[in-house]
Amino acid sequence: MIKKPVGTACQREEKKKILVLADVLRLPGQIGFDILEDDPGAANHGFLRSKGDMGSQQGINDVVLPQVYSYLVKRDLEGNIVGDVAESWEVSEDELTWTFHLRKGVKFHSGKELTAEDVKATYDRLLNKEDPVRYTQTMGFIDHCDIVDDYTINLVTLEPAGPMLASLTLRANTLLNKDYIEKYGKELGKEVESVDGTGPFKLVEWNKDEDMHLVRFDDYFNGPAATENIRIQIVPEAASRAIAMESHQVDAAINISAEDVLRFKEDDTLNVFSIPGPGCHLFQFNCSNPIIKDTKVRQAISYALDRTALVEALWGAMGEKPRDSVAPPAAFGYINLGVIQQDQAKAKELLAEAGYPDGFEMNLMCTDVYNKGVQAGEIAAAQLVEVGIKCNLVVVDRATFSAAWNGLTPEEFPDWGMFLMGAGYITLDGDEGLKRRFATEEDGKNSNNYGFYSNAEVDELLNGAAKTTDQEWREKAYQRAAEILYLEDPVGCYLNSRNETVILSAQVEDFNMTPVGIYDWPSIKVRAN
Repeated sequence: MIKKPVGTACQREEKKKILVLADVLRLPGQIGFDILEDDPGAANHGFLRSKGDMGSQQGINDVVLPQVYSYLVKRDLEGNIVGDVAESWEVSEDELTWTFHLRKGVKFHSGKELTAEDVKATYDRLLNKEDPVRYTQTMGFIDHCDIVDDYTINLVTLEPAGPMLASLTLRANTLLNKDYIEKYGKELGKEVESVDGTGPFKLVEWNKDEDMHLVRFDDYFNGPAATENIRIQIVPEAASRAIAMESHQVDAAINISAEDVLRFKEDDTLNVFSIPGPGCHLFQFNCSNPIIKDTKVRQAISYALDRTALVEALWGAMGEKPRDSVAPPAAFGYINLGVIQQDQAKAKELLAEAGYPDGFEMNLMCTDVYNKGVQAGEIAAAQLVEVGIKCNLVVVDRATFSAAWNGLTPEEFPDWGMFLMGAGYITLDGDEGLKRRFATEEDGKNSNNYGFYSNAEVDELLNGAAKTTDQEWREKAYQRAAEILYLEDPVGCYLNSRNETVILSAQVEDFNMTPVGIYDWPSIKVRAN
């Protein structure tokens, strides 16, 4: 497979207006490197981190990393994989060696030119199983990185790797300065002076849990950004973010409540930018539970829920719709399986077949970690009781929620029959969106497969898709796996397809983002008032 080189962007109009982004860091859904600095088990990979609860699609790492650092490849605004620092690439006949040809003249913010040595140092660090970091396991299909010449590297895989290019878009693959790796070690990325990327913006100030200041990097290889300064203010309360927008203290805000979004749509001084995102909410099943592990019970629960009513009541103001598959439409291998319609008669029939004609009782976990999470649990409980399933609503705090995904055995896991989760497709590939979450865990713990789901056919499909570069076969495998996970042997009850929504002042122009929620900051302009 050979990709055409990516052309250099034209010089953009310079603006000196500061764009301020009010952010919240509250949803530990897709957790990557943004873990607590005081976590003794947390190995730093040199990425921006701030103490506090982080990890949402809109977490500080997701917002900032693609602006400060670059990758070998990335997603464009249409979701296609295109070159970033890599101009082109090809894979060997045996499908084990991926050769990437680097741009010449790519500069780090420190002024040093990026070469193959920096790429190798990045992957030597990421792939070090003796001193692993988060995503070392995920990227473990890569055996090593070799230097061919100053501007050419080989990534050598243990087996043919279908998700190679998609996996390289994960934030774990941000390219680091070899000199900074050697100088700072595990302290890399903890302070401003240890952050050195090749992205369009340079980090110049960072007050932990308060704000960050980025300035345009004029030597960026795709040309200088349109906006010179960006300040990010960390504002934990949604109400405070809304007030900041209404009073025009900031130019943009994210993670705004559905009610405020609806209100802002009527404010001609503000614009609501919204596109379908890769994430969703679902009630995931605890398949280690003796009742819930029965496929017919899970199917019955699925038919008992009125997803349309639930989603409209909670997230309709955000323009969100009920989910029609386990994957978002932008994902590779997506198949529209239709929104599962409530059928209480069918639910009762399935319960009777499973041996529960009078229903049963279970614990249903919900949390305000997610927007409207508690309300979702309340609505679901009210719907399930109509078919005889009594739910004991368990509302958990952030600490309890986080602890439940810490590699527990079924015996250690809380007694939850179902639990509210968030699910994303960060790479838009089923290897990360499906295999990482639903393939059987070899150690029997829920390190990634949070509900202990196990299905032999799903395992065969997902493991097979990981080990071939035949993209047509992979696509069909993901579609078949989706049918099983969504309909036949459901892993959970998928609810809404979440939108990526940003509130903008009328002065902001040319705002856009990729299907995985990465902002196209270099193109953003802010008009003078």
